[in-house]
Amino acid sequence: MNAGLYGLKPWFVARLGRAEDALVTRDVTPDALTYAAVAASAGAAGAIVAGAVLAMPSLWLLVAPFGFARLALNALDGSVARRTGRTSPFGAALNEVCDRLSDIVMIVATVAVAPIGLTLTAVVLTLLVAVAGMSGVAANGRRSYAGPMGKADRVAVLAAGGVLGALTASPIAFTLALGVISTGCLVTFFVRLREVRRDAGR
Repeated sequence: MNAGLYGLKPWFVARLGRAEDALVTRDVTPDALTYAAVAASAGAAGAIVAGAVLAMPSLWLLVAPFGFARLALNALDGSVARRTGRTSPFGAALNEVCDRLSDIVMIVATVAVAPIGLTLTAVVLTLLVAVAGMSGVAANGRRSYAGPMGKADRVAVLAAGGVLGALTASPIAFTLALGVISTGCLVTFFVRLREVRRDAGR
């Protein structure tokens, strides 16, 4: 069972068809796209920190486009790999590592605008969600994407926090976003464990 924005991934990937064609034509490697997604996440993180340090809340509006770029690149690395026959166990592992690095970079940046305890809580719960999802591979060979707070959902919530923070000129929006992410991740963690346990027992 898929929940959250992950259920829209097939539709999202289909919308990226022209970009995929261009990347294949230019022989851009899937790994390059994976690394670019990390760079996009760093851009979002930089916008969060710069907006706070420079007292320019308008910079928080950049979290949304950088976040969208990360999700698009995350979708394209897999589709390009499959289309060009470049799928590999290492590529799958690299994708997981870079996804987690992207998560950490984006969320840790909120320490500039939110309580450190809440930031660390969101990081830990985000990693636990990933572990719960990957436990499905060990149990039954299938990664679990169940639950309301997957990767795309976390990015969307942070992006919404950036927009709201820019419009209100207040960092409180990021505190609210972290609260939503933490709560959603906690629910998602248990939902994924339940799904993995159920599937493993079949």
